[in-house]
Order: sequence, then structure tokens, then C-alpha cells
Amino acid sequence: MLDHLDLTAVRAVALDVDGTLAGVDSRVSARTIEAMRRVQALGIPVIVLTGRTRRNTLAIARQAGLHLAVACNGALVIDPTTDENLAVNPMSAGAKNSFRTMAEDLGLELTWWTEDHMYVAAEGPMRDLIRELNHEVAEIGDPGMIEQAVVMKMMASGPAAYLDEVADEVVRRVPTAQRSLDNLYEVVDPDSTKWHALQWALRRYDIDPADVLGAGDGGNDVVWLSRIGHPVAMGNARPEVHALTSMRAPSHADEGAAVLLERLIEARKASV
Repeated sequence: MLDHLDLTAVRAVALDVDGTLAGVDSRVSARTIEAMRRVQALGIPVIVLTGRTRRNTLAIARQAGLHLAVACNGALVIDPTTDENLAVNPMSAGAKNSFRTMAEDLGLELTWWTEDHMYVAAEGPMRDLIRELNHEVAEIGDPGMIEQAVVMKMMASGPAAYLDEVADEVVRRVPTAQRSLDNLYEVVDPDSTKWHALQWALRRYDIDPADVLGAGDGGNDVVWLSRIGHPVAMGNARPEVHALTSMRAPSHADEGAAVLLERLIEARKASV
């Protein structure tokens, strides 16, 4: 499915983590880390775009020797080499209240993330999911604190079938909410999405989006993938991601991101 992808013009790479870089165990394999390092060594910046925490994102970026990383679904842009926040865009009071009210009215589990902490309202599947994806434990917090907290992003979780039923209502009430996983909706500030963060990074590198190779799997990857020159859907991607591109990498279960990066390395070497 990658045979018709022109990789010789690629000047930067942008990659989601969960469902893309990370395997079914939610970890990024040694093969994938090495492929990221090799791409960087060719002078092609690799930018991680993830909904994961700042701490977790930094760990991945530093293993791969990256110079920029995006956490909290676009709300934080970080320099892994200096530990500096290059851009910080928390949610507005109105956005926080709208998402919280929607989640509570629909009976969804709620989590909210500050720059350094993750909170859930109670023990349950959401806390288990955060532990599985981020390999970190969320704190139990009072949703009443959301109003005063500096919140980077919020998520609401429920059974996938139930989220299918209420999908129209979720989007009606919070138009910027994105279905990042089958059992998860998330939201950031409307001006702090993965696309906004990627634009920021590309301006820093002076690279046109048309020259970017990107791969993702979730609904929160649709916008930025649709605006770059070389979008790739993971084999395990949601239908809305497959709908925007015919280019498909193998599933994250088969280290599809590593396969894609290795194809890029081969193409670049062949063109020299």
C-alpha cells in the first residue's frame, strides 16, 4: 500500500504515538526508536504528535534523539534536549465547562490533565486506560477543581458501542471534541490541536506542510493528516483516517511505523 508513495521529496516526518508508533502493548519498540534515529541522522526532522503526557512524550523523544515533541494533543510543544516548553496553550474556562458538563450529562468518565498531573474523578476504567496507555497512574481529584486549574486537555471515556450512540450529541455540544480511540473522546483548546502544533514546528524548521510525511490512526489525526503532502493511515486506523488517504502502513501490531520510516530511509539513500 506504500508502493505509490513518493518519499524522495519528504523534508520532515510527523507521527502519532498510540496506535501508530506504539504497539499493542502501548510501548514504542526498539526497532521503531532506531528507525526514528536513522531518519533524524539523514537531516529529516521527526516530530512526535501525541495526546500523551509531557513526561511520557519526553521519554519517547529523548530515546529517539528528537529535537521537538508535541504532547497533550497539541497543547504543549517541548524541546526534549533542554526540557523547555516552547508553546503552552491551556483550555479556556468555557471550553473546560462545556466538556465537563457534556461528559457528566452523558454519564462518561472524565479525566483532566494539567502540565504535570493527570486526574480522574474516581477509580474505574478511565484510570486503568491511562495506566495502560501512559504507564503512569492518574490521581483521584475533585472535578470542582477544573474551573481553577490550568488544564491542557480533557478526555471522556465510555464503551465503544455507547460512544457510537451518543457521537452526534457529543459533537453537537462540543464541536471540537475528537474521537481519538474507539472508547475515548478528547478535547484541547480550539487553537491548540495537533495541526496547530505541527504548523508551529514547521515554521521553526522552515518546512512546507506539502513536504511532510505523516502517519496516524485516530480521529484526532484527521485534520493534520489532511493538510500535509504525504499522509499515511496505519492499517489499524479508524475509518475516517482511511477515508482521507489510500496510503496505508502495516498495523501498529506489525511495527508499521518502523516499516514506513525504513522505506523513507531506503528511498533517501537511493536518491543520493
